[in-house]
Amino acid sequence: MGINTGSLFQPYYQNVNNKGVKDLQVKRRLSALCFLFVMMGFIAVPTNGAYAEKEYTIKKFDYVTVDGKDVDSQVKMNSISNKDIKVTMVLPKQNKEGDWLAYGFTSREALNAFIEKDKQRLQNKVTMMGSGACCTDFYESKNKGGQYIYWRDGFKNLPSSWNDRISSLSTASPSSSYSTTLWEHTSSQGYGKGVSFRHSDWYGKTANMASDWDNKASAIEIK
Repeated sequence: MGINTGSLFQPYYQNVNNKGVKDLQVKRRLSALCFLFVMMGFIAVPTNGAYAEKEYTIKKFDYVTVDGKDVDSQVKMNSISNKDIKVTMVLPKQNKEGDWLAYGFTSREALNAFIEKDKQRLQNKVTMMGSGACCTDFYESKNKGGQYIYWRDGFKNLPSSWNDRISSLSTASPSSSYSTTLWEHTSSQGYGKGVSFRHSDWYGKTANMASDWDNKASAIEIK
């Protein structure tokens, strides 16, 4: 007696084929749904396998003002040298060459005069920001790594255990204080050069020190 194998196995093949088609359709729908979620921001896609904060490594500077006065390109070429700038207030912006825009000051007194004037300008804006971190944190490694110390207000010569040790910092809230400055020398040594970070610019960001300032600070100041 002959058996019609085609009719016997046909339902099985149809089931397998239908299942395969359905699986493929489900996968396509899930892929489309995931893509939609990514576009809508519900799913974060890591870059290079990690979630990283934007890199803020403080290297070369492009001075846009010196002692509160605008600096044009000709003046920059003819009269500004790094020796003239004693304190640099770094802005969280870079030019096309990657240099950090900055305000330069020829003395600590010029910086303090600017701060007092700028505090008045920012007073209403800062009040609206509400409360936040009370202190600036100073870290021994890049990107807030390793051990850290914090300081709330005023000037402090660093103890020997932290002299020439700071590699990154995270500022206090602008509602708590105005700026953080690293000094290369202690007060008894004349302060030396300084690099300053206005809290309204840098709060929520991590400033990493490049070679000029990495492990170079001997004093800190919060205003």
